[in-house]
Amino acid sequence: MPVPEPVDVSKVEIKTAAKPVKKEKPFILKDTSGEVVDSSEYFYNGKNPIGFSEFIPVEREDLLEIFNKAFNPKMGFLFYKSIKSEVYLVIVPLKYSTVVSAEQESADGDFQKHALSFIGEGSVNPDTLRSKLARVLKFVKIGDN
Repeated sequence: MPVPEPVDVSKVEIKTAAKPVKKEKPFILKDTSGEVVDSSEYFYNGKNPIGFSEFIPVEREDLLEIFNKAFNPKMGFLFYKSIKSEVYLVIVPLKYSTVVSAEQESADGDFQKHALSFIGEGSVNPDTLRSKLARVLKFVKIGDN
């Protein structure tokens, strides 16, 4: 059987399929009036939490009305909804948030994000939103504002 000739591998062209680089579009935070706000006022180091891009600002007028009665819009609280389920977030500006210590086994600043789940109820309605916001208010110390 004949022996194949050696191949000079330095001249062999290797083709690889380049994966397209997925550009992450910038995430823009908005308050309950739809105005753009600065991430650094809400998240430590100005970085949005991982997975936060799966949330959008709440646009339902009836829910915004209830939210704005619970949290004065001038104070800058944010109200977001998951795009996948009936989970809502109340995001407290860092200037009002309490730092959660190692004692509660939580990272600094985690306390400013409050999740409200309506999965068990099927969907959010004004009465359940009011009751859940009342529970959040118990944890938020705003002072004289």
